[in-house]
Amino acid sequence: MRAWTFGFTVTALLSAWPTAAAQSGTGRFVVVPYGWAWFLFLFTLSVLMVGLCGYLYGRATKPMKAFRTAITWSKHLFLWVAVLLTLYPVIYLVGVSFGRSNALASIPPREGNLLVRAGVLPNPADFSLVQYRRVLADTHLYPYQWGLLALFTAAALLFVLLSLARRSGKEGWVARLQRLSGWIMLAAVALLVVTLSAEQFYTLDASGQRRRASSGGMMVLYIRNTLLVSGMTGLFAVLISTTAGYAFARMRFEGRYGTLLAFVFVQMFPSFMALVAIFYLMNYLGLLNTFTGLILAYSGGAIAFSSWIFKGYLESISPNLEEAAMVDGATRWGAFWRIILPISVPMLLFIFLLQFIGTYSEFLLANVLLTSNDRWTVGLGLRALASNALATQWGTLAASAVLGSLPILVIFYAFQNALSAQYIAGGVKG
Repeated sequence: MRAWTFGFTVTALLSAWPTAAAQSGTGRFVVVPYGWAWFLFLFTLSVLMVGLCGYLYGRATKPMKAFRTAITWSKHLFLWVAVLLTLYPVIYLVGVSFGRSNALASIPPREGNLLVRAGVLPNPADFSLVQYRRVLADTHLYPYQWGLLALFTAAALLFVLLSLARRSGKEGWVARLQRLSGWIMLAAVALLVVTLSAEQFYTLDASGQRRRASSGGMMVLYIRNTLLVSGMTGLFAVLISTTAGYAFARMRFEGRYGTLLAFVFVQMFPSFMALVAIFYLMNYLGLLNTFTGLILAYSGGAIAFSSWIFKGYLESISPNLEEAAMVDGATRWGAFWRIILPISVPMLLFIFLLQFIGTYSEFLLANVLLTSNDRWTVGLGLRALASNALATQWGTLAASAVLGSLPILVIFYAFQNALSAQYIAGGVKG
């Protein structure tokens, strides 16, 4: 009822936009006199109309709460508009990536929807996959890699369908099959990341000789590099934070309090203050322009924060679980391995995702340590595409940015249930 009212109101008000008042400006875009005033007027009118519908609905269902229902409906419309305005740059970027031209704004049509004529929304008539074909044209996969890609696609579709089935109330074998499809997706991506190499990104000249692809044609390699670095950093962060956090939460030893204070003190300083020291250290160790050096630099910065988070999580878990296991003959390590780690899966996933996302979008440290373009990450590749302000291929840049953001979206959707699961419910008897 509420969603139908919102949609009807917004559609009716957009159709009432003063198209007759629109006039072609001297430039390429349409100019609406006092457009901002019309927008505020229509937005206020839509909020009042939705509030009136909510009030009438409240009077019919809950007369004592009719006014509260009207306020709630109006607030929901305001929040939806705020969300759409916040996501507008993303929507526009996706629209540019599906455009035919390599410009941020193409020539708008003279007729049609006012928002399209004004350049606010992309023109549907310009829809094309040419930008994505341009980005992927220089990528050459081996037959077995195409098989892994097909396996990942099939597992992803199965995962989405099973997620919809679970929302309808089906559990049991559906949940087990969904977990299996998730593991298949993870294995396929891991094999693709390991087997993909820089030699597979090339173009052929007039004589048939291979030439290394440009920065715009190596975006898949940059995504592979970023997945490799971010994945290994997340695994190292989980490995280090679990052991260090458990020691700080369960054990009492000399220097424990001072070390915890040092962890908090380190977090007060921005990470770029250590760039010179990290560069000198990696140069001394011969790890410049290597994934190993970048992973070690990222992992070192994750120790303090990840350990502190895991320590706080363990302190919320009753030690009765470990004590009961040690009474039954388990060692301290056995209680940690068989009791603490299984019930800490949501927090371990949170730590992994936190470090994965933080390193996936990191630019400054990667720009200092990585020099050759075949080892660049997504951020460095996008920077290279946008480095020439007068000849930037905005369509290729937008398509590359959309492709680079897909792994983050897939990871969030795949792990959203695991992050919210409660593994310790009922673990301790009262």
